[in-house]
Amino acid sequence: MSHHSGSGKRRWGSPAIGWLWRAAFVIFLAAGGVLTRASIAQWRLVPPKPPEVVHDVVVRNVPDEHGRRATFRILLFSDEFRWRMNSHLELENGIATPAFTPEMKAVLNSSLEVICVGTSSEELPGALAPAAGRKFEERRAARRASQIAVWVRSALSVAIPVRKLNIGQHVPTAVRRQDTSDQRRVVIVLVLERDEHADLNEALRTAMTQESVRAPVFDALLRDYSLSKETEFTWEN
Repeated sequence: MSHHSGSGKRRWGSPAIGWLWRAAFVIFLAAGGVLTRASIAQWRLVPPKPPEVVHDVVVRNVPDEHGRRATFRILLFSDEFRWRMNSHLELENGIATPAFTPEMKAVLNSSLEVICVGTSSEELPGALAPAAGRKFEERRAARRASQIAVWVRSALSVAIPVRKLNIGQHVPTAVRRQDTSDQRRVVIVLVLERDEHADLNEALRTAMTQESVRAPVFDALLRDYSLSKETEFTWEN
C-alpha cells in the first residue's frame, strides 16, 4: 500500500512541477523579449559614430539640481572637419557648406534637440585692447555657433530645435602659440532624452564635468574659455 501511495504522489507531483517549469520558461522568454526590445530601442536611440567625429560620448540620466534628468551625446569633430568648418571664409561669409555624411545626418536626426557650440582662439585683433579684443572674439564665437546651426538645420529632415551655445574665447596660454586652430573646437551636443522642465544649463555642465577625465576636451571647454566660467552658459538667440 505504501508503495502505491508513494507512486501516486509522484504522479501527482510530476505534472505540477512540469507546469511550474513551463510557466517559468514562458516568463523567461517574455522577459528576454522585453530586454531585446529595450536593447533594440536603445540601439535606435544612438546610431553609430559618424566618420566626421573623433570623440563620441553618451552621458545618460544627468540630473539638474532638482533631480530632473537629461541624456546627452557630445560629439567632437575631427581635425579635418574642424578645419573645414572653422575656415574663416566659410564661417564669415557662408560661401561653402560642409557636406555631412549620411551617418552624421542620422545621428543629428536621432536627437530631441541639437546644441551647436561656438568657440574662438586666444588670438586677438592687433588694433584692439585686450578687453575689447576679447569681446570681439566672443562675438566671433557667437557667429560660429550660428553658422554651425545653419549647417545643422540643413541636414535635419525632421523639426528639431537647434540651440546655439557661445563658449567664448580661449584664455591666453603661458607660451604664445603659432597654431591655435585646436582652440577653435567644433563640438555639437545632442539632447537624446530630457525630463520636462529639466535645466539643460545645469545638466550639461554636470555631464561635461563627469566626463572630463575620460574626455579632457570637456574640461577644457569648461575651464579654458571666457564665457564658460560663468555659472550660466551663454545661449545665443
